[in-house]
Amino acid sequence: MLTREIHIGNLALGGTNPVRIQSMTNTNTMDTLSTVKQVMELVDAGCELVRITARNKTEAENLQKIKDELLLKGCSVPLIADIHFQPEAAEIAARIVNKVRINPGNYVDKRSSASKTKKYTKKKYQQELEKINSRLAPLIAICKEYGTAIRIGVNHGSLSERITERYGDTPEGMVVSAMEFIKLFVDHGFHNLVLSMKSSNVKTMIYSYRLLAAKMIESSYNYPLHLGVTEAGAGIDARIKSVTGIGELLMEGIGDTIRVSLTENPVHEIPVAKQLCQEFVKYRNNRADSFYRGYSFTKVEPLNIDGIGSDYSPAVITTESDINSEKVHLPDYYYDIQQHNIKKFNSTDASDIIRVDASDPDPINLQQDNTAVIAYNISLCSDLRLARKKLFDLKKSGNKQPIVLYKKYNHYNANEIQVAASAEYAFFLIDGMLNGICIDTIHHQTQTTKLMFSILQAMGLRRFKAEFIACPTCGRTSYDVEGTLEKISLKLSHLKNLKIGVMGCIVNGPGEMADADYGYVGSQPNKINLYKGKKLIRKNIDEAIALEELIKLIKENGDWKDE
Repeated sequence: MLTREIHIGNLALGGTNPVRIQSMTNTNTMDTLSTVKQVMELVDAGCELVRITARNKTEAENLQKIKDELLLKGCSVPLIADIHFQPEAAEIAARIVNKVRINPGNYVDKRSSASKTKKYTKKKYQQELEKINSRLAPLIAICKEYGTAIRIGVNHGSLSERITERYGDTPEGMVVSAMEFIKLFVDHGFHNLVLSMKSSNVKTMIYSYRLLAAKMIESSYNYPLHLGVTEAGAGIDARIKSVTGIGELLMEGIGDTIRVSLTENPVHEIPVAKQLCQEFVKYRNNRADSFYRGYSFTKVEPLNIDGIGSDYSPAVITTESDINSEKVHLPDYYYDIQQHNIKKFNSTDASDIIRVDASDPDPINLQQDNTAVIAYNISLCSDLRLARKKLFDLKKSGNKQPIVLYKKYNHYNANEIQVAASAEYAFFLIDGMLNGICIDTIHHQTQTTKLMFSILQAMGLRRFKAEFIACPTCGRTSYDVEGTLEKISLKLSHLKNLKIGVMGCIVNGPGEMADADYGYVGSQPNKINLYKGKKLIRKNIDEAIALEELIKLIKENGDWKDE
């Protein structure tokens, strides 16, 4: 999707410009020197835009001190103010920084925490939009005067009550929220806009951006898009989760700026973002809007051949028969490339496998064989978008054979494989066409097997350990999220059927972890709220005993299992 070029300070974004890399400080905004130090560390690492939270008017005013100190040190990186709930703070910040991020779900039209929702008649719905328009007008006037850009940052977990009553917590609801705000800005003649559609659920994130891109094209809008998987967590799994979402969309030609959100020092986000931009720049330079994009997950259910296909989860398949690995990471199948067969791991019974190269001129002419699995080989394919189209054509032709995606990664180090494989396999997994994945590398197969399991978990297609939704932290955070996430992960990772939210504050925390089974959310300094699903169970627990209380809550609900 070719977007318009806008300017954020001295930086051009969108159009034919490179994908820009950004991050967010996690310091206290009132601690000017610490914030300045972290901004400069991010810039030194390769960050091109830096966002800083401004929770209130006082923090918004302090952005001037931060900016002045940066300029004294010779740093003119574009600054972004992150605003929730406080139009007054946004109006102050817009006179100081280069871009303001507002959330349509809580800028004016807040989501009620009450159990009973209002009934939004057509008239009431329109009145709310008029109220929002009135409240946005001063900000728009200021941004016009000062040349400040605005990001309309829609979050899956903080959609307004007005939106959720009509559309639910869905990609459609996210897109409607974004499109309503675009129209309000356009009606004021304001076009210095960036859009984002963030979710902690990778499939929801991808479908939301796809749908937004389509709706903008329909309405003749072409604003730049900011990509990110929110609340991804920490460590390797968080990197894989971010890459599956961001990389998949970059391969589709969607996205003008990216942020890899990690519950770590934000400087650690930049190398991953750099790898993403370098790996998939060829797709940005050859963008297309015409190939197939689905807006919800529809699994293609083929024949069942020895447990591959039908309604089974995608299988993890290795090319080595001898693996010393902990049981949780043991692959499902072994693919013997020389013998052209596939067998369950540690079994002698084999099924035939037919290797089809994506670079073949016309794989849809493949004669169906109801006894063989297809290994779809993308190793030598220079355009994976064309390879995906061929796969769709094969399914449209009526072929019912299970499909395993295979690629041999030569000349890649472990970090490069993580980025390339996570994005490329997500590109094929997102539309439900695959029944197994096989990544072939020169590295230890145990490491590669873990990568395959992590990709499937990131995509929500299979779970082999507990999933943790965790915010990357910012100035709103009321406790040590990074250290706490590490402790909780050590204690709870074996609960593979659970999704657990570890959130820094109550601004977006309860919403972003709405599909989690349990939640651990900072409520105030050194105090924690515990949730079961969306329900607040225990409030303002001392942080020192909060993990013990979370374990107790899980046990009380019968969800605890010993390792």
